[in-house]
Amino acid sequence: MLSNFARAGNRCLITRRVVGLYCFSRKQSLVIMEAKGKSVYEEAVYALNGLQSNSSAIQKAREERSTKAYLNLVDTERHLKTLGVNLQDLDALNIIHVAGTKGKGSTCAFTEAILRKHGFKTGFYSSPHLISVNERIRINGKPISKEIFAEYFWEVYKSIQSSLKDGESMPAYFLFLTVMSFYIFVKEQIQAAVVEVGIGGLWDCTNIVRRPVAVGITTLGIDHVNILGETIAEIAEQKAGILKPNVPAFTVPQQESAMRVLREKAAAVKCPLLLSPPVEAYENAISLGIQGIVQNVNASLALQLTNTWLRQGKGLEPLQDIYHNFSSQLLNEESHLPILMANTFLINSNTKRRFQTVKKGKVNFFLDGAHTLQSMKYCARWFAEESLRHRENTANQTVLRILLFNCTGERKAESLLDPLADISFDVVMFSPNRINVMKDASSDLSNFMVEPEKEIQQCVTNKEIWCHLMRSLYENELSASSASMFSPRVETMTNCSMTDNTLLFPSISNALNFIFSPESVSKNDKINTSTIDSSICKLVKNADNIQVLVTGSLHLVGGVLSFIDT
Repeated sequence: MLSNFARAGNRCLITRRVVGLYCFSRKQSLVIMEAKGKSVYEEAVYALNGLQSNSSAIQKAREERSTKAYLNLVDTERHLKTLGVNLQDLDALNIIHVAGTKGKGSTCAFTEAILRKHGFKTGFYSSPHLISVNERIRINGKPISKEIFAEYFWEVYKSIQSSLKDGESMPAYFLFLTVMSFYIFVKEQIQAAVVEVGIGGLWDCTNIVRRPVAVGITTLGIDHVNILGETIAEIAEQKAGILKPNVPAFTVPQQESAMRVLREKAAAVKCPLLLSPPVEAYENAISLGIQGIVQNVNASLALQLTNTWLRQGKGLEPLQDIYHNFSSQLLNEESHLPILMANTFLINSNTKRRFQTVKKGKVNFFLDGAHTLQSMKYCARWFAEESLRHRENTANQTVLRILLFNCTGERKAESLLDPLADISFDVVMFSPNRINVMKDASSDLSNFMVEPEKEIQQCVTNKEIWCHLMRSLYENELSASSASMFSPRVETMTNCSMTDNTLLFPSISNALNFIFSPESVSKNDKINTSTIDSSICKLVKNADNIQVLVTGSLHLVGGVLSFIDT
């Protein structure tokens, strides 16, 4: 077994080898490939990407967050005033505000779809985007066009830029987009806006909203610990920051420590906090377009949020009397949204972030942006079931299973990879979230907040963790089989090295090119010439069908979708 020193040395060697083979042009320690002949939209994205913070700035912000976090709200309000938008204008948007760790996007998508189908002009602000940044701002369920995005972008950008005093800088990426989304919603005279919190809640710049119609808090878990805290209670305290006096709030079953914090915060601000009932409590069954039992809790939360919004729109519950009129128990049957209407709306609100399948030739992609432990458990279960179903439809054909994985540095790769360890993958691939090695500054998917060397280091670490999991699994199964008949799985594992089928790629395009054309990549890709065994190339080439599970990061899923759609 390698010592820690030797392992670290090998990791650095691999990192230098991967990064050093390419010639990078540097700008503020960022890898940038200049785009020539850009469209108006690409020029807007180019300028927007310039608002991304580099790693040192992010680290400084984290260190100062406890004392300067409130500036997010101050700056958001200030920039909105520059654009002629005040807090009363935001009140008129009739906002539903949603925070949480898991299920925010799905809950918001369900909520927006229901309100839209009731005939209201809706706005939906979400993050992150999968492929194009204009996806973050939707009107009536559709992303605003790239042309409209560019038009509004420059209107907002130039107004804010001209208002800056000496020493002031442009707002950061997410804050700018938040200001821009509110400005668009006001200009477009949105009747119902659904706003998804970025990170946390208390100091998130979306929390400039004073009087939402309703508030939702989805399932809480451990995530963004460098910003929100290391315990579920600390995280719950940040999420509870969106609770407002006399504004009905709904949540879902939570861990005891999280629920305790939510109740305490709700009582402190005199916010009625209610628990969404299980889907089974509704009169009729709900049919969901997004697969997985995980969505049931999000669907119920969306039903309660929209029902509250619709009742208030009819004047059934005046805002000022809500705290006294709402029960602390589950909502009674009369308050449930009619399921006949809800069924149709929920089934058509797939956000393409969870449980998606795409076929490209002989390759079937299974895409799931799971990036927490619980989400990954659902992902593993979903893939195992869908993979088996797919195999049953491909009798007498060879089916190859491939895992394409990545996760960001602050998330624990061990907890995300562990649920996948029991799935028999023939090939396991690791890649950064970047589509190409050279990052295009006018690309929607370019992330300049992380140094390229660190992106590769994270992939090397992920690869080592996976190999360790496989060795542990092998040793456990070998021990268990020693007293009985030899396990087929163990036999398979002993016929080859545990690391021969584990590959590292410098970008998404390199990884996918290997899947679609393994021979050409093995000859032309200098990085992998010595690391990809010829038998692996032959295995991929000769497979009749290939199943690729893409997971660990929403950005990875978005990059894969972008590549295979071109």
